[in-house]
Amino acid sequence: LAKRQPQAVIAVIEELGKRRGLTIALSNRDEETLDAILSFTIRFIDNPQYTSHLIGVAHILCDIYGSLRGQSAVVDELFAKLREKVASECSVQRMLLRVLGQIDFVMTTAEILSAEEQQRR
Repeated sequence: LAKRQPQAVIAVIEELGKRRGLTIALSNRDEETLDAILSFTIRFIDNPQYTSHLIGVAHILCDIYGSLRGQSAVVDELFAKLREKVASECSVQRMLLRVLGQIDFVMTTAEILSAEEQQRR
């Protein structure tokens, strides 16, 4: 985490997930080490290369540390940032799905009109 090499961190997360050790690895963290993993998750959760892994990390962190809300201003702030980042990404994804639907509609309409024009010839 300290070197900010996301590929290496994700590789470790992936391996821990395969070995069913991710929850154990994320448990019993103090404020400093929780800060590091939360900051990493916040920074890279919206990167498509890492999203699938970091959604699982975020879920586990919320499960483990959600009940500790209010005990650390730093950790509370990081969870708030994570929530904002996820909400923002969800909003972007919904917008992209709407645009994709509109593009699909335009393409389908163009194909239909093209087919009709071909039949007239």
